[in-house]
Amino acid sequence: MTNAAPGEVQTVWSNVSLQPVGAGVLTPFSASVLTELCRRAWYAYYDRLGFHPTPRAHVVRHHRGRVYLNRTLFAQLDAEQAGLPPFTLRLNGELFPLAAWEKPGLLAGFKQGRARKRIDDLLLALDGEIPALTSKARNWYIKTQELRWTQAEVLQVMEEIERMGTDAMTAFLAARHNLETVYRRLLSDLEGQVTEAQGLLLINNALCDMQGLVETDIAGALVQLIDVMRDEEQLAWLKTGDYAEWHKTLPGKQATNRANAFMDLYGHRALHECEIARPRWVEDSDIVFRSLTTCVVHHPKPPAKLPAGNSLQKLLDGLDPQTRKQGQPLIQQIRQLYHLQSHALHALAYVWAGTRRWALAAAHEAMVDGRLRARDDVFYYELEEIKEMMTGEWNISSLDEILAVAEERKATMTAWQAETAPAVLVGDQEAHPTQTALPAVAGRATGPFRRWGLSKKNGCHHAIVGAEALDSGWALALPQADGFVAAGGTPLDPFVAAARAWHHPVVVGLGSAYADLVEGAMTTVDADAAVVSQ
Repeated sequence: MTNAAPGEVQTVWSNVSLQPVGAGVLTPFSASVLTELCRRAWYAYYDRLGFHPTPRAHVVRHHRGRVYLNRTLFAQLDAEQAGLPPFTLRLNGELFPLAAWEKPGLLAGFKQGRARKRIDDLLLALDGEIPALTSKARNWYIKTQELRWTQAEVLQVMEEIERMGTDAMTAFLAARHNLETVYRRLLSDLEGQVTEAQGLLLINNALCDMQGLVETDIAGALVQLIDVMRDEEQLAWLKTGDYAEWHKTLPGKQATNRANAFMDLYGHRALHECEIARPRWVEDSDIVFRSLTTCVVHHPKPPAKLPAGNSLQKLLDGLDPQTRKQGQPLIQQIRQLYHLQSHALHALAYVWAGTRRWALAAAHEAMVDGRLRARDDVFYYELEEIKEMMTGEWNISSLDEILAVAEERKATMTAWQAETAPAVLVGDQEAHPTQTALPAVAGRATGPFRRWGLSKKNGCHHAIVGAEALDSGWALALPQADGFVAAGGTPLDPFVAAARAWHHPVVVGLGSAYADLVEGAMTTVDADAAVVSQ
C-alpha cells in the first residue's frame, strides 16, 4: 500500500470484506441500510462469542459513497480475546499490524484456546441456523409481495427491516471474517516456500470441487431450463428480446412453469443486489432470458466434477511439516465457511428485495404531496430520513429542503462514480495497493472481452467477462463465459468459489487497469500468472 503513514492510534478501515454485498458507490438509502445491518451484526457476532465489545466504537464509516468496516476493531477483539495474530498490512514498505499482539503464555493460551473453540462452535451453529434463517427471510419477502401497502403497513414494515436483516448479516460477516483469518493462517504457513500469489492458487486449487453454493445452483438451474426451451417456437420467442410480459407470452406450459420455478427460487437476486435501487430479476428479467437464449443456442453442459485430492496434497506438501497436519482441517473449515457465506448472502438478498418493495411503497406515499418528484428519488435518502417522511416528522412544510437533498446527492453520486476510491483507509488517509491483480481461479482462456450486463447483447458465449466486482448475480454467466476479470474483489468472494467448480480462470483486483480493457478485443486471462492481456 502507498500514500498512507502508519501510526499507533490510526484506525484501519476496509471495504474489501463488503465487496460481495456492497461494491462500488451506493445510493444513500442502500448505504444506510448496509451500515445499520453491519453495525448490528458486528455486535451480535461478538456478543454471541461473549467478547463484550465496547458499545461506543464506530464499526462502519462512509468514504466517497463506499461503506468501510473498522478492521482494527476486529483485530483488537480477536487478539485480546482469542489470541489470534492480527492482520498485517504493508504500508509504505513497512509491516503495519492492525492491533498489538504478543504470543500468549501458558495460562493465557488455555483461556484463549477456549475462546477460539467458541468461535469454531459459533460458526458451526450459524451454519446450522442458515436454513431456518433463510426461511424466515423468504417468508418476510413474500409478505412484502402480498401487502396492499396501506399507510399502516408501510409504518409496520419499516420497523422490521433492521431486525429481519441482522441475523443474515451476522452470518455473512462471521463467515467472511473467519474465511480471511483461515486464508491468512494458511498463507503464513506457506510463507518462504512460495509467493503469496502461488499460495493463493495452492489453496484455491484444493477447493476446485466445491459444491452446495447458491451461485453454483443458480448456474445449474439456468442450464436445466434448456431442456424445456428447445422448440423452434420458444427459441424464436427468446430471440425477440421482448421479455417484459414473459408470464403471458412465453410459449409452452412446461417452459412457463419451469421459468416460474426459477424465479421463485432466485427472482429476488440481482446484479449488485446490495444496491437496492436496482430491480430484482423478478422485476426485470431481461438478463435472465438473455442468458437463457445463449444457453439454448450453444447448449452448455454442467462442468465435469474434478476431485481435489491431488491439489490438496500439493498444498499439504508445500506446508512446513510442523503445520502440515492442520492443513486438511483448515481446508475443510474453508469449505464450511464458503457455504455459510453463500447462503447468508442468499438470505440477505431476500431482505434487500423486501426492503426495496417497502422503499417503493414509501416513495408512492411521498409522491402524493410532492415530496418526491419521481419514484426512484427515494433511494437518494437515508433509511432514517424516509422513516421521518413516513411518520410525518419530515413533511410538506420542508418541501424545498427535501427536494434539494435529492438533487444535491444525485450530483455528488455522479462525481463519486467518476473517482477511484481506495480499498483501505488508515485514519483519514487513503491507502492504495502497490500490487494489483490476484489469481482467483487457475487456468488460461482467450476470448472477446465483454462488460456483460451493461448492454442488451445476448449472453457472453466463449467471452472473457469483466465487471467492477463479480458478485453472486454473475452466476448467470458461468455456463457461458470462458473466463472472468474484475477491477475489485478477492479470491474469497462467493462467485469466485463457484467459478472454481466450473473451471473458469478468474483474475480479480485489477484496479485502474480494468478501465483500460477494450470492449470486444481478444483478451487472454492467465490466472496462474495473474495476467490479463489484450
